[in-house]
Amino acid sequence: MANDGSSEFEYRGWLVRIETTGSAEVWSGHAELYLNGDHKCRLALSTNRKDSSSACWALDSKARNFIDDWTTRPRTGDTTFQDL
Repeated sequence: MANDGSSEFEYRGWLVRIETTGSAEVWSGHAELYLNGDHKCRLALSTNRKDSSSACWALDSKARNFIDDWTTRPRTGDTTFQDL
């Protein structure tokens, strides 16, 4: 498996780090999402992609959708969840 590398970008105050791996026509990857320096979520592709750019595009879209959804949800009270 080749590592196509990683990329990162900021979106609405979040840092998103994307990493894709694969070879030939089988590519996968994951995105790490950070808010205020705290790791909040890891998103992974549920299916393989044909090339690195489509895997990266899918993860970019998933990350932006997650962040958009996160920002629209109300936050009340203490969840008692532990930090990741």
